[in-house]
Parts: sequence; structure tokens; C-alpha cells
Amino acid sequence: MTRRFSSHELSFLRNKIPIAHVIEDLLSLPTRNNTGKLSFACPLCKGFDTSINYKHNLARCFECRQNFNPIELVMHQRHTSFVDSVKWLKRHDCKPESKDTSIRDTQGSPPVNIGDILPKILPSLVDQKNTNPSLEAIIERILNLELQVQKLYLLIEKQSSAYQR
Repeated sequence: MTRRFSSHELSFLRNKIPIAHVIEDLLSLPTRNNTGKLSFACPLCKGFDTSINYKHNLARCFECRQNFNPIELVMHQRHTSFVDSVKWLKRHDCKPESKDTSIRDTQGSPPVNIGDILPKILPSLVDQKNTNPSLEAIIERILNLELQVQKLYLLIEKQSSAYQR
């Protein structure tokens, strides 16, 4: 049995997509902010006795006693399978809005051109044996490219925040 998703992809979706972003922006769950902490309508019981653990990127409903990672939230809210939920998350813009989108290097050197980075991280088109790929192959390649762009974004944000400190 072949795996549909790599452990790296699943780890990225579970741990690097901010859970609050999934709740508020991607799924548009009803939210409350009564005590200064974000609570949301549980996708199972619809109650607001919920909380977010930002450190572990998990959401919890205390009424249902259920923890949710981003994939599980999508599964329960959209009533989709694990595979469909992963595909949905991969297709959507999963990065939070950034206040500062400039690219800086922490060593003070100028930014690197994207054209110099991409050939190192993307598989070569020359390696493909099939010159007329199927629609499924094209969609999978696009999803993989989107994931790589998300990884680049997170790397840039990490370097940017390190520079601002």
C-alpha cells in the first residue's frame, strides 16, 4: 500500500499551520473573545467551552473532551475524510497574514533571488519520463509546489522575525 502523503507533509499541516488561522480564516468558525482568549464553536457539540493551545497547535473542547489539530478540525467541520481534509488544507492558503513581508538575511547580506533557490528544492522537470502527464499528476505536482511555497514562506518569516529581534 503506497502512502498518499509523506510524514513531512502531515507534520507540516498538523504543526505549522496556526490552529487559530484554521479556525478563524479557513473554516470561519464562530468565535468569541470574552476573557481575552479566543474560543470557538466546537465542530462536534457547537459549544463554546473551548480553548487553543498555541504552543502545541491544538484546539480543545472541554465539553466533548476532544482535542483537534488542524486536519481534525477540517475533518469534523467539513464532514470529510482524512485524505480529503489533507487535500483541502494543502489547496488553501494556509499561512497567516504577516505584518512585515520584506525579506531580510540575518547576516546583513542582500536577499537571495528566488530563481537561485527554486532549482535546489523543486524536482527537475527533466526527470519526468511522461511528457504528457495526467490531470491527477498535474494536480499533485501543483499541490506539492504549493507546499514548497508555504515552506519557503515560513522560512522567510522565521528569518524575518529573527532579524527584527
